Amino acid sequence: MSLSESCLALAVVSTVMTIAVPSLTRSREDYLLAATARQVASNLHMARIKAVTRNRDCRMNITSPATYVIECEDPVWLPVDLAVMPDGFAISANARPEFHRHGNVSPMATITIRNRNGREKRVVVNISGRVRVQ
Repeated sequence: MSLSESCLALAVVSTVMTIAVPSLTRSREDYLLAATARQVASNLHMARIKAVTRNRDCRMNITSPATYVIECEDPVWLPVDLAVMPDGFAISANARPEFHRHGNVSPMATITIRNRNGREKRVVVNISGRVRVQ
């Protein structure tokens, strides 16, 4: 391979990398956002299971934009699990979902997870206690 062929190959590879890197970065950010939302949904499932198995009310309480706690009533609210959001993520909610002994929830809630670029995923808890990621 001559020097000119090597330079041409290097130019082609660098052009392809210049085009591909932003897309790969965006894909990684989307994956991390989805994984964080699934982790929050998993913790909500855990709260529901604890409410049913312990025959006590359990809830998710957002304590700051970066932390939330799962609490169960015994007869006062005691923390069961503390979760910290990964760097660059924030959590907020329109209500504090409280799971009851039969697995239902009151009030219904939408939990929003945002990354530092403003993209967001929602975790929705409906009245029957179903948790899903949107």
